Amino acid sequence: MKAIIYRAFGSPGVLEWVDDWPKPSPGKGEVLVKVRAGGLNPKDILLRKGAFHPFLGFLDREPLPRVSGLEMAGELVEKGDDVTDFAIGDAVAGMSNRFHGGVHAEFALLKADEVALCPTGVSWSEAAAIPLAGLTALQALRDCANVKPGQNVLINGASGGVGHFAIQIARNLGATVTAVCSERNLHFVTELGANHTVDYQQTPAPAINGPFDCVFDAFGNYRAHDFRDSLAPGGIYVNTIPSRATLPAEGLARIGLQKRSRLVLVHSNLADLEVLRQWVNEGKLRAHIDKVYPIYHVEDAHRHIETRHTRGKVVLEATC
Repeated sequence: MKAIIYRAFGSPGVLEWVDDWPKPSPGKGEVLVKVRAGGLNPKDILLRKGAFHPFLGFLDREPLPRVSGLEMAGELVEKGDDVTDFAIGDAVAGMSNRFHGGVHAEFALLKADEVALCPTGVSWSEAAAIPLAGLTALQALRDCANVKPGQNVLINGASGGVGHFAIQIARNLGATVTAVCSERNLHFVTELGANHTVDYQQTPAPAINGPFDCVFDAFGNYRAHDFRDSLAPGGIYVNTIPSRATLPAEGLARIGLQKRSRLVLVHSNLADLEVLRQWVNEGKLRAHIDKVYPIYHVEDAHRHIETRHTRGKVVLEATC
């Protein structure tokens, strides 16, 4: 089958669009999806560069060469005998829980509980843009920060893939949202539901007056101590980037030894994908697509993500 692979870590030039990759077959609890579109995320860039290997080699264990991509949408074409939640021909979208992903190919193999039916009336590109970033925002705000109605939430990087979902999800959870982004995106984040907006070039996120019950650093360029003066008593800082600083802090949080800093470690599951799907169907959540690239222009798409100035999501559209 056709697939986007890389045989070595490096620049976008290591990516290859090949036509002889082995086609997988679904086993127990698995589904095979004919991929129509694939969402692209900053983690795809970090994986391609080998950025996790110095300190997360125990997670990033898939040998090279390997298939790129963490999320997709498409048509279910085969399934394990025990899979009863879906039928052949269903339009599904989801994210692989394998650390390296492996779904940007002609066919993608996923666990049945890593996908859900696509929302009603959305394109393949819109459906593919939702799983990873939407789940990250949901699990960061609802689970890590335990956001409640009436609380104040600051979102740094509010116009990006995760950030633009976070605005909408925080509002769905009943929070008041302060969105931090560039001047050109202030109107965009207001349209998404932000109550207050701040141009980071005028006021850096840590200098914004709180108090905030949650600071969600979707851009990942700060640390918890940067917000010590703006977090409310009991407030929580949530980061999205695994690092030598955030991983130990998350370990301490999970055993109850610190409560001020969390790292969201996103996990694809049917229940949360259904929450996102329902919100989309109700008009409470939407994916904004910055640009769609043909899948064979994957190098250009990776370079676009590397600018770190995307508005919403970048998507690869399958042509095979």
